[in-house]
Amino acid sequence: MLVNGEDETKKFAQRVVKIVKKNPILICLNGPLGSGKTTFSRYFIRSYFSNAIKTEIPSPTFTLMQIYEHLGKSVYHYDFYRLNSPDELVELNFEENLLDGVSLVEWADRFEHVLPHNRIEITFNIKIKNKRKIDIKFLGAAKNLNK
Repeated sequence: MLVNGEDETKKFAQRVVKIVKKNPILICLNGPLGSGKTTFSRYFIRSYFSNAIKTEIPSPTFTLMQIYEHLGKSVYHYDFYRLNSPDELVELNFEENLLDGVSLVEWADRFEHVLPHNRIEITFNIKIKNKRKIDIKFLGAAKNLNK
């Protein structure tokens, strides 16, 4: 799919929120720098919580993880870009958090070999100007979400 600008990225994020229906799921976000991973994440988080999150939603590049919670639901927003080893995921409670809410992981392909099979993979690629090509795959049990 091609998206042209942030408004279409926002609409795409809203569609993904409807697909996951607040089920615990891992959403892997891959693509080069500046391709739209964090922009998608911001729109996803706002839509997931029906715009109840009023604070800034920064990239977790330096904090490695941000947690957003509202009405008993959680979104864990990770960035694997600065991690050197999958062992560091233990310190971030990554495995436990997968069971508790939605996990968005930017640069997930850095540790693809340790990710659970049940997940959604979204790959962003820069085309021209504000256009992005987005590919989405539903793996394992996540295939049941896309019906």
